[in-house]
Amino acid sequence: MKANLHIAIDGPAASGKTDTGILLAKELGISFLDTGLMYRAITYYFIKSQIDENNIQCIDKGIFEKINIQVPDSQNVILNNIDISNMIFSDEVNNKVSIYAGIQSVRENLVMKQQLIAENSDIVMVGRDVGTVVLPKANFKFFLDCSLNARAIRRMHQSDKKKFVNEKNKINYRDLLDKNREISPLIPSDDAVIVFNDHINLKETVKLIKDIVLN
Repeated sequence: MKANLHIAIDGPAASGKTDTGILLAKELGISFLDTGLMYRAITYYFIKSQIDENNIQCIDKGIFEKINIQVPDSQNVILNNIDISNMIFSDEVNNKVSIYAGIQSVRENLVMKQQLIAENSDIVMVGRDVGTVVLPKANFKFFLDCSLNARAIRRMHQSDKKKFVNEKNKINYRDLLDKNREISPLIPSDDAVIVFNDHINLKETVKLIKDIVLN
């Protein structure tokens, strides 16, 4: 029986992993999952339910029975049968997602769901701990990275200096949270291919990865 093809792509915020993963999956004709959308969805749920991230003891396993997250494609997210795709990129969610993602019960629950999604699928999965935790036995692992300046520019128009500095500070703050959290910190797996994409575009990044996968 042929084993499923699992490709893990990790990286910090605005490193291009999502766009790379979407195009790579399309060219290979396989499924795609952005695990970050699931963390955004659960963060949105906690915010709307007024569950304080500092009151971790109230976030027990029982609460996850009330949460049904579906990610039918790369852009749409359904939470308890409600489309929240346009709500999960608010500043409020942006500022909280790394905090909630660092809570052990949250991490364990979503990792289990992500592993079930990949269980019988050929898939490109992107996130911050896919190669290290979610799919540690993935056929191929990649870690995308680039400078803080390049990532901030990708998030806004470079001509607006004030917005650029603000975006840079926000990304740097998320990096610190993601890299220093106790549960599943953002680190490349030992066997990941590190891809620095400051000076290569999306198509070039995908070609580089695709050549490795197919050869």
